[in-house]
Amino acid sequence: MLDKIKEYYKLIKIKKVDNYFIKIGILGVIIGIVFSISILNQIFGWFILFGICVKLYDFTEKIEHNIIPYDFNNLLPAPPKKDEEEKLK
Repeated sequence: MLDKIKEYYKLIKIKKVDNYFIKIGILGVIIGIVFSISILNQIFGWFILFGICVKLYDFTEKIEHNIIPYDFNNLLPAPPKKDEEEKLK
């Protein structure tokens, strides 16, 4: 099931469906407000929510890929060698 979700997500990104969901949702909500049909607002609100969720997921993926991993070996000093330990004693 997870593979199917990943496949659908890739298809959504290729076709840029998330942009269309947001635009259709906003249009539907405006029509619902103008004609005072509350069910349209509720239905098209889900389109907006789904489009925003896909965009937020993309944003978090970009952040994860752009994080520079720290090299902790450069941050910490190297342990002293045995010869140096004997000299210190």
